[in-house]
Amino acid sequence: MKNCLSVIGVALLLATGAVAAQQAPAARSAAPQATTRPVPGAVDPNAIRDAGLRVAAAVDAGQAAQLWDEASVVTKKTLSREAFVAGIGKSRQSLGKAPNRSWLSVRRQSGDGSALPPGLYASIEFLAEFPGKPPVRELVSFRLDEDGSWRFAGYAVQP
Repeated sequence: MKNCLSVIGVALLLATGAVAAQQAPAARSAAPQATTRPVPGAVDPNAIRDAGLRVAAAVDAGQAAQLWDEASVVTKKTLSREAFVAGIGKSRQSLGKAPNRSWLSVRRQSGDGSALPPGLYASIEFLAEFPGKPPVRELVSFRLDEDGSWRFAGYAVQP
C-alpha cells in the first residue's frame, strides 16, 4: 500500500456499511426498537471494487489530471498535480488500455504516519491484462477523509 501513494487521484464517495442490532419481536418484549447505526470507517467491498474499476477506467482513458483534481486532501499534499499526471503516464505508457480486469482482494488499513499518512484506507487489487503483455497488478486506494467521505488516494501498477 505504500507504493499506492506514488500516484494519486478521484473523489468517490463510497457507501458506509451499517450493522443492525438484533432484538426480540415486539410481542415478546416491550423494549424500544433498536435503530440501525453506521459503523465509522466501515468498508463495503463491492463499493470499493466498483469505485476502483471507475478509477482504472479513468486511467485507461487518460484522465489522470481530472482524477487528481478530486483526490483526497492528504494525497494532494503528498504529490503535485504535475507529478501525479507524469507518474500515471510513465507507469501506463507501455501498457495501453486493459480490456480485462479481475479483482483479487479488498483490504482496509490504518495509516500510522510512518508508511502512510495517518488515517483509514481501503484498497482494491486487480489483475489487469493488456494486449501482448504479461498480466500486471493494479492497486487502487481510497482514504476516509476528515469529512467522512471516502476519496481516491492512490494508484499503482505492480509487475
